[in-house]
Amino acid sequence: MNARHSLLFFCSVLAGLVLLCICFPSDGLLLLGGYRLHFPSLTEVMEKTQSGASYIEEDTDSITQELQDLTPEELLQMRQDALNAQKIEEFRAYCAKDAARIYMPGDDETYLDGLWETLQLAATRHVRIMHYGDSQIECDRITSLLREKFQEEFGGVGVGLVPALQTIPTFTLSSSITPDDVTQYLSYGPADMRSADNFYGPMAKVTHIPEQATIQLTGIGGRDYPKACRFSRITVITKQPATLLLKTSDDEEEEPQEMPLSSGGVPCFYTTSLNRAIGKATIEVQGETDILGIQLDGQTGVSMDNIPMRGSSGSSLTTISRASLRPFFDRENVALVILQFGGNSTPYLTREKLHDFKENIKRLIRTYHELAPKAKVLFIGPADMAHNREDGELESYSILPALNDSLRAAADEAEAAYWNMYAAMGGRGSIIRWVEANPQLAGEDYIHFTPLGAKKIAQLLYDTLHLYYRFYLFRTGQEEVELTAEDSAAVNITPKKEEELQE
Repeated sequence: MNARHSLLFFCSVLAGLVLLCICFPSDGLLLLGGYRLHFPSLTEVMEKTQSGASYIEEDTDSITQELQDLTPEELLQMRQDALNAQKIEEFRAYCAKDAARIYMPGDDETYLDGLWETLQLAATRHVRIMHYGDSQIECDRITSLLREKFQEEFGGVGVGLVPALQTIPTFTLSSSITPDDVTQYLSYGPADMRSADNFYGPMAKVTHIPEQATIQLTGIGGRDYPKACRFSRITVITKQPATLLLKTSDDEEEEPQEMPLSSGGVPCFYTTSLNRAIGKATIEVQGETDILGIQLDGQTGVSMDNIPMRGSSGSSLTTISRASLRPFFDRENVALVILQFGGNSTPYLTREKLHDFKENIKRLIRTYHELAPKAKVLFIGPADMAHNREDGELESYSILPALNDSLRAAADEAEAAYWNMYAAMGGRGSIIRWVEANPQLAGEDYIHFTPLGAKKIAQLLYDTLHLYYRFYLFRTGQEEVELTAEDSAAVNITPKKEEELQE
């Protein structure tokens, strides 16, 4: 039925009803059984229509009168509340539908509130964020931009935890150690690099110093990461007591100062706080010991650690000796743990293996809930990854959608937030489109981001997190939508009342 036929049908029905109103007997029709059928007259219909219109007009008049009775301040607040409510609904619509959203455990929109509350106190205390991941975060990729943004927003300097032996260069720190006969043990990777006692510490690696060593640390990347390349608090974590000497300048005549033991037991923490931020330090280690990590932080503000584990699925983190971890987590104010794994397992996973992998991830998340009960956990799934089919055509790994669904369920059941990086970057085939659009975004392996690609995905993640921070501010009444001139007009504030308000 076309529009013309529809209009004719509607008009015919309306005409028929009017005819019934006119012709139907005023006392109705008597039916079998003594029942009488009535139909309203045209006069009755018109009277009711006018009555309804009068009611609407009276109701509108009463609302207008109520608005006029309000003060300008009350009118402004009413409009402000409406704007805030509208903004919150927009946030919730984003959280419900956008591919880059963060999935909260149990759909609890307040899950990250504790993180934001802790970060708001970072101006007066130290707050730590830890980022564990596979080779996708090597070289301080992704973490470096997140760190800089968090430190710009909430304060802080320094690159965070670094190993004594840095085998992979990063964007933010140049590091060297002499002599070069030191040994590093890993909780992941080749089996011949394992430690006998699993005493790896928070970096999942430990460097053995047989007699003595000199470690030189220099912050770099100041153009892109000016916050990270300077530090004002240095902590060395060792398994056994040792003598540690610290030098913070290039003055050859300056005598290095012994670093004081700030926390004894096992492990040992040697900490020196400086009265200014510096970009270079030299640490001399005297005596045999194992170094679990070196912290280059600020005395307040945010520190964010980049802890890459090449080839790892994350499960080895659950095997690390708790004795090497608990003192660190008890000492540090860890507010957020980011776990980014799944890429190394993608080529080998089948649907039959997903359940076991899911259970391993739940165990991993619960490990960090146990170590840092007050911290929030954010799990990040793998990015899109492509491989060549038998016919040579590139395609994304078909397991990725099911894997991300499984990881999301694991995070939800283990009470962690989840970010679907695969969906956020465009889903199936997105890594191919990224490379075709700009080869500088991803490598030729169609797996790893380039530094530029890592920056883009990190910016998207930070913007997403910051949106949730704004959502928190709106929900808790700490931030309001700015009221414009159009908004003022919308609440019927007259020019005279606006002048009174300004006075």
